[in-house]
Amino acid sequence: MLSHKKIQLLSLLVFPLLTLSPRASAGLYGFHQYNPYTKEERILDLSEVPESIHNYRADMRSNLSMMIGYAKEQNPDFKIIVHEGQDLLTKSLWEYDREGYNRARKQENAQDDSFLFHSHYRELEPERYTPAYDYLNSIDAIAINNLYCGKGRESNITHNHKLGLITIEHCKNSDDVETARINSMIDQRSSYFFTELNNAFNNIDDHNNINDSAKNIYKIAEAQNVLIINDDSNYATKEDMISDLLKTNYDIIIMKPLFKHKERFSANDLQKLHFKKNGSKRLLVAELNVSEASPYDYYWNKDWKIGNPEWIVRKSFSTENNFITKFWHPEWKKIISRHFKDILNEKFDGIFFTGVENYHYFEQQNPLE
Repeated sequence: MLSHKKIQLLSLLVFPLLTLSPRASAGLYGFHQYNPYTKEERILDLSEVPESIHNYRADMRSNLSMMIGYAKEQNPDFKIIVHEGQDLLTKSLWEYDREGYNRARKQENAQDDSFLFHSHYRELEPERYTPAYDYLNSIDAIAINNLYCGKGRESNITHNHKLGLITIEHCKNSDDVETARINSMIDQRSSYFFTELNNAFNNIDDHNNINDSAKNIYKIAEAQNVLIINDDSNYATKEDMISDLLKTNYDIIIMKPLFKHKERFSANDLQKLHFKKNGSKRLLVAELNVSEASPYDYYWNKDWKIGNPEWIVRKSFSTENNFITKFWHPEWKKIISRHFKDILNEKFDGIFFTGVENYHYFEQQNPLE
């Protein structure tokens, strides 16, 4: 039988293991580089030339449109925000090149005239009733990186269709933050600013909001500021995090739909978070990564690893312990669709789709050059 002292010692050793939470490693594409391209991936010495190249962009559009269509059927006012999804708004130059390549491979003497697009290509409005057209007309806003503190750009199509625009700004110092904030306010855009990557998306206190508004916010275009907190590792309990969020006046809060990837927010939790400290209404938006699996998520099988199942292909670029998936694979589509339906049932105001850019990885593995 264990003595009282031994039990105390055992509890000290075991308790930290029981309370172990995911490391503070959640990021966003374009900011973090936890698992960059390997030398082999960059050189990409193919053993044979592929007979055809898959359209990964079309798959991503299809996946997003499927979920968006379902959401809008359930709630026409459900807000759709896509992180760095501008390249999908129209048929891209890469897609024209892909078509030319596939034609040339199928018919040895067929003329590949896709090179002509390079001389006069410009961002064209998508043709009506095409997948790109449907995608464009189903989303409410695009979130882009470093419009004011870097080389980010707004698509002409985004501008012409007056889509809502959220900018995420990694600035060098506080002076750059203030300059960017002023420009953002002049342009009447919601922007999120940070200087330190380590606390970019896990620190509520570090992002002072100087343009508080007592307005009720029902549309993304009405918002003047936004908070992104997709890493809850600084909080021991769900209640601690909620308490901090309730002290803010952000017009939009973007957060994970589950605390520590597993604990649901109650209906009462979400009801309280829909209101700012000053009492006015805000938008509460859930983040969903559409192309990455997390070993901390409820659906994860402990036997899974790269290659097993075969749709798990490599470690994430932006989130340390996530894995990039073949996002078009039927099994992954079932998992992410079920996850998305759960979010809809939780009564968030909208969704913030991330992981959209991972189609670039698969294109890199099948280069057109």
